[in-house]
Amino acid sequence: MALRIALAGWYGSDNLGDEMILSCMAASLRARGVEPVAVSIDPERTSAVHGVEAVAHRSPLPSAALRRSLCRAHAMVLSGGVVQSETSPWNMWFHMSRLRAYRRSVPAASSHRRAQAVVAAIGLGVGHVRGAGSRRMAVAEMRRACRVVTRDTASAQRLRDWGVPDVAIGADPVLAGDAALVSSQTAATRPPHSRPPEPTGSTRSRSDATDTICVILRPPNRRGIRTAAAKTRTSWQPWIGQLAQSLDALAEHSGMTLRLLPFQPSQDNPMLVALRQRMRTDAELVTLNIDNVLAEVARSRFVVTMRYHGAIAALLNDQAAVVLDYSPKMRSLAAEGGGWASIVDLAPLDARRFEPGALIAAANEAQDKSHRTAEACGLLRTRLKINDAALDDLLELIQ
Repeated sequence: MALRIALAGWYGSDNLGDEMILSCMAASLRARGVEPVAVSIDPERTSAVHGVEAVAHRSPLPSAALRRSLCRAHAMVLSGGVVQSETSPWNMWFHMSRLRAYRRSVPAASSHRRAQAVVAAIGLGVGHVRGAGSRRMAVAEMRRACRVVTRDTASAQRLRDWGVPDVAIGADPVLAGDAALVSSQTAATRPPHSRPPEPTGSTRSRSDATDTICVILRPPNRRGIRTAAAKTRTSWQPWIGQLAQSLDALAEHSGMTLRLLPFQPSQDNPMLVALRQRMRTDAELVTLNIDNVLAEVARSRFVVTMRYHGAIAALLNDQAAVVLDYSPKMRSLAAEGGGWASIVDLAPLDARRFEPGALIAAANEAQDKSHRTAEACGLLRTRLKINDAALDDLLELIQ
């Protein structure tokens, strides 16, 4: 029987960053002859998009059903920026309940399974976690994991400060890039336990880009007990006028047109449509999916992004980037690899004091630092070997 590893993260939504993580993690497992099983809020969608088996989990409450679904899994891997409570106090309960459900599935498993559940965190993002109870929950689960590999230095330091001693610093799984975003048919033909192909550099040359600026925005995080979708319907409204003025000024200063890319259409599109209506300059609203997202980012000269994986896409495409700092993970990524991207603080937006010149200055700085991008991408991709080693260690434990 083939080994089966459950992949847990924020999978099954229309968030392309998380969907790229799933694609890359599934490719890594298939390259080793392992069958991935995705834990998803929309298993039908996940199976159709990724060609993997998927099991349903939309709430931390019905854990018995999840335990039954996971009883044939030999291990579980948690990935992505899931250790945080910046958007909702329920985040930690939701994601940690999956690890608990998997561990509790072991006694009901068949005799081929080990007596102990094997869990790893690989490519983990750790943000602000409010409340001692939520932090204790994260610490307890990470201490029980066989390997904990974060995607950045700041995430590792948070876990260590909270009391998780054995934390390695790897990289975001999406940095595997086009080498990992492959079809399930291609990946399935590789020999069992072979390594994934080595990353080969940027996905395009700069000369292929048009004279446009890629703009990737998202509604700001707002705490509260409502769902993220409900909160983001209006959270962007106080920002929209200031953003429109700043992007108009950037377009006029650069002489370039703007392309607006929704990395999570259900949340981003209403904001981007309203933004276009307030802007004086024309902006193209692009339709994205898992297959074209990297190529669509690559079509522009440089990137202005509020989305974490928008910045990852810029790195993969050797593009200068302006990172809009709405969350600790954005500043952390901009600082990784020698400070390759410029940073714009978004706090003045809430105070109605955001100056249009701030974005122009950041864009100029990003262009001046564009020579650092390829080196930064190479350094971070080298750290994918830490991710690979953790996955190989996990496989040794379950064979």
